[in-house]
Amino acid sequence: MGKLVKAELYRNRKVNGFWIFTVCMALMMIAIPFTTGDKVDSASAFFRQSMSSITVSLMLASLMAAYITGRGYYHRTSMYEVMAGNSPLRIILSKIISIAFPTALIVFLSHLIGVAIAATMNSDGLGDILVKEPLFFLALFRATIFGVLLTMIVKSMVGTALVYVRSIVETIGLMIASAITGKDLMFDDGTDLAVAGDGGVILNTLCLSQQGAVLMQPIGGTMIAEVVLGFVGEVLLWGIISYIIYSRKDY
Repeated sequence: MGKLVKAELYRNRKVNGFWIFTVCMALMMIAIPFTTGDKVDSASAFFRQSMSSITVSLMLASLMAAYITGRGYYHRTSMYEVMAGNSPLRIILSKIISIAFPTALIVFLSHLIGVAIAATMNSDGLGDILVKEPLFFLALFRATIFGVLLTMIVKSMVGTALVYVRSIVETIGLMIASAITGKDLMFDDGTDLAVAGDGGVILNTLCLSQQGAVLMQPIGGTMIAEVVLGFVGEVLLWGIISYIIYSRKDY
């Protein structure tokens, strides 16, 4: 598997879009403390402000992971991984390690830079940010793994479009559910999570777009469970489907 990972990482370095994505994510996170007035004068304020747009960050990370994966099918390089006799599990794990992980790490490190800048602008310190950051990375990793595995299932650049479709479907679905139930199932003024009860936990766990709202909650068992269980469920669902598809060797 080591050779598969090295080969994929080498190809990634040749993708101009990958470096553009890296620079843009870093600039976006660095700009937040300086472009939102007195709202971001501490690490905690920066975290809250950045979480209000987490759906964008998750979608961009997932789109980039899907795009890089899709290029392998577009240029037909991924077909040789199967022809070389690699097992489906080996191929899937190599894609997660070489594509999903680095992409999530780029957004995460960019976010840490923003946290550091915001922390120096106020004497409040980091608060509980250091506890929430690993959970934030888990949400990012979930998004990029989804992008990789979904693209491996459809075996084309169409996976990139489907990643975007999921975000739209989740948003529309939550809006419809809010209208039917009479409850706000999304952000409440961007400051708190309006969903309550077991139904809210289920929605927060299933919906990738809700992870920002989840991370804005105080640290607690429910909040951690929603992030961790959402990650495990996402990986298992798409991982099993992609494994079955690859086992058929339908090329």
